[in-house]
Amino acid sequence: MTLECRLISYDPETHYMFGEVVNVSADEAILGEDGNIDIAKLRPIIFDGIHAAYHVIGEKVGNAFADGAQLK
Repeated sequence: MTLECRLISYDPETHYMFGEVVNVSADEAILGEDGNIDIAKLRPIIFDGIHAAYHVIGEKVGNAFADGAQLK
């Protein structure tokens, strides 16, 4: 998967940058039967700065909005 971004702003002192996603491209190998990106097939990684390590994002743990509604 590739995200094509347009730079909106950059702060050289903090190295913070803000951008706008203008295009998303995905290999067909990571698409689900519905044609959308399947997170399990994508296997995205995250960076752990404390331990200087990369981790694969794991399994689904809940349903957005529906699970939180039970807490009201």
